[in-house]
Amino acid sequence: MNLKRLNTLIRKERKQLIRDPFNLIVGILMPIVLLLIFGYGMSVDIKNIQLAIVEPEKSDMSSEIVARFEASKFFITRVYRNTPEAVRAVENHQSDACLFLPQDLPKKIASGNVSFLIVTNATNPSQAMLKENYIKSIISSAFSPEQKIAVNLVTMKSRMWFNESNNSRYFMIPGVIVIIMSLIGTMLTAMLMAKEYEHGNLESMFVTPMTSLEILIAKAVNNFVLGTIGLAMSLAAAYWLFDVPIRGSLWVVLLGCGVYLIMALCFGLLLSSITKNQFVASEMTLVFTFMPAMLLSGFLYEIENQPVFIQYITYLVPARYFVDFLQTSFLVGNVWPNILKNVTVLSGFALFMMILAIWKNPKSLEG
Repeated sequence: MNLKRLNTLIRKERKQLIRDPFNLIVGILMPIVLLLIFGYGMSVDIKNIQLAIVEPEKSDMSSEIVARFEASKFFITRVYRNTPEAVRAVENHQSDACLFLPQDLPKKIASGNVSFLIVTNATNPSQAMLKENYIKSIISSAFSPEQKIAVNLVTMKSRMWFNESNNSRYFMIPGVIVIIMSLIGTMLTAMLMAKEYEHGNLESMFVTPMTSLEILIAKAVNNFVLGTIGLAMSLAAAYWLFDVPIRGSLWVVLLGCGVYLIMALCFGLLLSSITKNQFVASEMTLVFTFMPAMLLSGFLYEIENQPVFIQYITYLVPARYFVDFLQTSFLVGNVWPNILKNVTVLSGFALFMMILAIWKNPKSLEG
């Protein structure tokens, strides 16, 4: 490898990169657009639950329960005096859930024999369970300690560690950054190299003294810089725009992101050497990076809840380790066993992809 020749080639690739608006859009604009779309569009927080409350007769206790629901930011309440109207509201999707308060509520509380009926729209079972738990917690809060003992209500206290506000964006945004890095890192080199194949530029470059390794390094270096700019903008937006804490050391976060970006760039080089076509390269990028990062990384769906054979497949998905690393670094801090394990595995993936890209490209160019 000739360093002077490599430096000249890197400068040439940089000028070519700057002149191509597609690369700038993918590397700089796309991360911000995706982060805004996913950050604001994807949320599992439950708010504005439409709740119908059947209050057959007014009492101090029933009024207290209704008042607590009306004061909650999670509920939009409507009070009904009879059951059929409330049932119709749930059936017509005007209400997400219905709470039936019993008649003679004060007497039943005093006797220690009181029950509430909660009906929820369970077309989405997981959300229905969350709504039911929210309703139960507010009902429980309306009882005094003496009343809780009388009706055998158990009071439980809980604390949320690492995500004290129970904000879904805290774990969603690191996962979104993983998807962004997977997509743009692979697409930058895959599309660029596929374009070179289509135009026949690589074959003409190989009649020069430049080696295939020098060409690959020059392509990767400039795209690494472009991807790093996109990463920096994503981290800045996560911290200042979405208020997601970064409790780990910034240099540790950047180190892990850099290793993953190198792996993605090398994977893009490998894809382009196989496809040699921009359209096919873009499709394969979506199939082999975006979809696994979304579905098999533990970002949206718990890996433990997936079929056993799928769980084994996830060990071959680099995004699984990057999601674990990034969420821990953002929300928990520098947990060194976690950092060392995930960065080591990602480094292994990066080295493997690099070897495959170097092995495949000369063969496809010269053979």
